[in-house]
Amino acid sequence: MTNRIVRFSKFGGPEVLSINDEPLKSPGKGDVRIKVIAIGLNQAEVMLREGRYVGKPDLPSRIGIEASGIVDEVGEGVSKYKQGDEVCAIPFLSWNNNDFWTNDSINKYGTYGDTAIVPEWTITRKIDHQSFEEAAAAWCQYLTAWGGLVYNSDIESRKSCLITGASSSAAIGAMQIAKVFGLKTIGVSRSLKKEEKLKEIGYDEVLSLTDENFEKNILDVTDGIGFDLSYDCVGGSHFYKLVNTVKARGLIVNYGNLDLEFSKIYTLPLLSKRVHIKFHSIFDTMRFEKQRIEGVDWINSHMQDKKLKPIISKVFNLDQIVDAHKYIGEGNQLGKTIVTT
Repeated sequence: MTNRIVRFSKFGGPEVLSINDEPLKSPGKGDVRIKVIAIGLNQAEVMLREGRYVGKPDLPSRIGIEASGIVDEVGEGVSKYKQGDEVCAIPFLSWNNNDFWTNDSINKYGTYGDTAIVPEWTITRKIDHQSFEEAAAAWCQYLTAWGGLVYNSDIESRKSCLITGASSSAAIGAMQIAKVFGLKTIGVSRSLKKEEKLKEIGYDEVLSLTDENFEKNILDVTDGIGFDLSYDCVGGSHFYKLVNTVKARGLIVNYGNLDLEFSKIYTLPLLSKRVHIKFHSIFDTMRFEKQRIEGVDWINSHMQDKKLKPIISKVFNLDQIVDAHKYIGEGNQLGKTIVTT
């Protein structure tokens, strides 16, 4: 059996990714081997490939944190899944005692390839009505947003949610979750070229982050009081704009730093408005069993009733993995980029 595995031996652009034929490995104790059918691509993997993620893997390294497929072998002690089950691998990393992820995590459990070996506790069953492509698109976006907006905030008491990086899958997932709670959603993008499409998929308002009237525009669409919840992946030099336009006792949840510039924040507006800022990662949710189980159950429930529906931007095949990473880097996607085997 051919077992294609994607690796990279140095940090750099998409061209450092290579496809290698490797021996098929059996899963160890507590692990499950999945015959991968679809892979969800994430911005974190681009940053990992470039060597600017929160940690650097030992090279050569596997890559990938999300996939869907069919169980084809289980390791010793696995009890919840059997050969033939249709499943999703939920993103996770392993940690050491200092709360930092370990370098062997991606190498051992990467999902880019014909097969992936993952721990049993990181698997959930595929929703019957979803395609494998939709299933591979779901978990990173929804579990990240659920942890930041539902588990770690009081979203039930909020009325509006401002979401930066509006065309990304993570932002779209957050928008759909905010809609479940009845919030007005304000999508923020660097330009308005995707405005019509963003409104078609559910945003109530769409604003440009680079518009010189950005702060005024926020006030205009929030009846002059500002937003009271934000889900932000940009950070950096524009972060002060969120601080200036959040309402009193508002909450800003940051989960990324796409703008690599430093944030300059005057603390007086934070103090005077009693603003709260939280930082969240999907790996926080995955680390803690109670939080993880609650999140998976909530998301599965709302995917079953189709209130949460992954948006797929484009599908590539595994032989096009370099092109797929180029596509992500161009910033033209609207939703999730998928690779099929």
